[in-house]
Formats: sequence, structure tokens, C-alpha cells
Amino acid sequence: MPVVKKKLPKDSGIIISLMKEIGITEFELKAVNQLLEFAYRYVTDILEDARLYSVHAEKSVVTVADIKLAIQSRSEKMSPELPPRNLLMDIAYDINSEPMPLIRQNNGLRLPPERFSLITANQRNKRRRHY
Repeated sequence: MPVVKKKLPKDSGIIISLMKEIGITEFELKAVNQLLEFAYRYVTDILEDARLYSVHAEKSVVTVADIKLAIQSRSEKMSPELPPRNLLMDIAYDINSEPMPLIRQNNGLRLPPERFSLITANQRNKRRRHY
């Protein structure tokens, strides 16, 4: 019997061609499925956000501006902007200018009182008499 090759869906072929285009030549089909699921979820979320923006603006149809706004909003959530390096350096200098507290003389392992310990006996055994 001849071996029948499974024909991949068109979307899987697109993902595979994109992976090959960026230099990924060896991969498992599970990776393609995961990328497809991510892409579907991302696009669905973007379109749902765009629909909500359109409804909020009291428009009857979703426009390109709504989709652009949804993409911009989603990208800001995924990668928020970091504060400028100079500001972080100033904050670090202020914090590091204060001396650390002195180490106490009674350093070492400090345990809670025995009554709060989980390894103490919490019951008493009655002595049995052997006959």
C-alpha cells in the first residue's frame, strides 16, 4: 500500500513558511499547533477589543481605527514602558546612600517558642500496664 501523506491545513502551511523564512528548519508539528492557537487567540482578542471600542463609540461597524487602537492597547499591556535609566539610577543612589542596619549580636537561627513548634508533642500517652 502506498503511504498517504497528511495534507496540512492552509494556516499550518503559512506558519511553517514563516518559520522557514526566519531560519527555523527543524521543529515539531506541536510547535506549529501552539503557534496557530496563539495566533487565533491573539486575533480573536484584538477583534473583540475592537468591537468593544466600536460599541463604546456608538458606531455600527468596526473600523480600522478601532483595530489599531486595540492592537496599541494590547501591546502596551504586554510590554509596559520602563522608566528612564537616569531616574532608576537616582532612586538607586538615594536608597544606597543610607547605611544598612547593624547586625544584632544574637544572630543565628531563631526559633519560635516551643509551644508554637510543629515538632513538639501535642498529646500525652497513657502508660499501659502489662499483666
